[in-house]
Amino acid sequence: MPLENSFADGSDAPLHRVVADLIGTSGIAQRDLLARAGLSKDQLSRALKGSRHLSSEEAIAILAAAGLPARGALTLALFGRQDLAGEWARSGMAAFLETLVAALPDALAAEIGETSDRVDPRWGPQAARFVAQRIAHHIAELVEREERLGEFKPVIGRSSG
Repeated sequence: MPLENSFADGSDAPLHRVVADLIGTSGIAQRDLLARAGLSKDQLSRALKGSRHLSSEEAIAILAAAGLPARGALTLALFGRQDLAGEWARSGMAAFLETLVAALPDALAAEIGETSDRVDPRWGPQAARFVAQRIAHHIAELVEREERLGEFKPVIGRSSG
C-alpha cells in the first residue's frame, strides 16, 4: 500500500521525519542497515536526510531492517500522528497497531459479512473507544492476576496434627 501523495500536502516529508526519527533513536548505525535494507550508503543517507524521494517500500525496508514495526509506525504517520510513531514503535504499541490493522479486514468480513454496506463511518471513533476500553480491561485483569501470583505463598511442609 503506497503512501506516496497520501499526506495532506502531497509530500513525503512526514515519511522522512518518522523514518529518520525512528532510525536516529534506535541506536542502530546506518552502516548496519545498508545490507539489510537493500540500499546503498548514499541512498540511505539521502533518504534519511530528506534530500531524495523515499518510497513507502523503502521506508518499510529501512524500519524492518532496524527491527521496528514499520507498517504500524507508518500508519500513524499516514494519519498525521508522527508524534506517536516514535513513542509507539519503542513501546510495542505500533506492533499492536500493525497486527490489529492486518487482522481487522478479515474479522470485519467474518462478523459483518454481506451487511458491510450498512457500516456508518461515524461509528469509527466509538468503535475505537470500545476496543481501547476492552484492551485496558484485559491489561487491568493481567496486572491483578500477576499481583495475586506475587502474593501467593505456598505452604511448605505442612504438619498434620
